[in-house]
Amino acid sequence: MKKGTIAIIVGIIVGGLFVALGESMSYYLFPLEAPFPADRALMNDFVENEVPLGAKIVVVMNWIVAAFIAAIVSTFISGRTSPKPMLASVGVLNILTLINLFILPHAKWMWIASIFVFIPIGYIAYFLIRKKKTDESA
Repeated sequence: MKKGTIAIIVGIIVGGLFVALGESMSYYLFPLEAPFPADRALMNDFVENEVPLGAKIVVVMNWIVAAFIAAIVSTFISGRTSPKPMLASVGVLNILTLINLFILPHAKWMWIASIFVFIPIGYIAYFLIRKKKTDESA
């Protein structure tokens, strides 16, 4: 298997673990007073009104951490020369997050955050650890 493919797979796995850890951590930090309703029609209202804002912020902050870690891992494993493995790993994480948003109701601002968080954070991580090109002619 190629180094870039391994980098993408490991980046997705590590980022996915951070997403799962952060989502469960938000429930521990901000426990719900009432259980989620069984009726799908009531879930949107429940999420908007009953889930604490802090829990939602923790989830979005966790997406930022997961994207950063996945980008660092995939860039490092791939040899720190190309942003393609980083883009693939954070892109897959972004798609998985969007699928999660479709399945479970979330606040509307979380949808917007999920669209604009992963790729920029991935590029920030890539630019922090990429190999710098040196001018050998000087």
